[in-house]
Amino acid sequence: MQIIWEGITINVNYVESYSRAFEKTYGEKLSHIEIMANEELPITETGYKSIFIHHNNLMRWGGAEKYIIEELDYAAKNDEWKFKQESKNQLCLF
Repeated sequence: MQIIWEGITINVNYVESYSRAFEKTYGEKLSHIEIMANEELPITETGYKSIFIHHNNLMRWGGAEKYIIEELDYAAKNDEWKFKQESKNQLCLF
């Protein structure tokens, strides 16, 4: 799956049930989301993030895509991220 967020292309690998052992032990699925971008994101400085989440919780968010977008939007409210974005638009004399 691919998501475009704020002009950034993000590749996403999503596995609904990552571990049969987890599912057998706890009676619910453990999902895995892998986020990869060629630039920094508000949730990762490297552009890569691995997230394990209970499948039921992920479905409450509306699925993997909505979850990722909500996480990005929330993290983008951080002052540090805002500063970095504003700095990209500023001319640097030195």
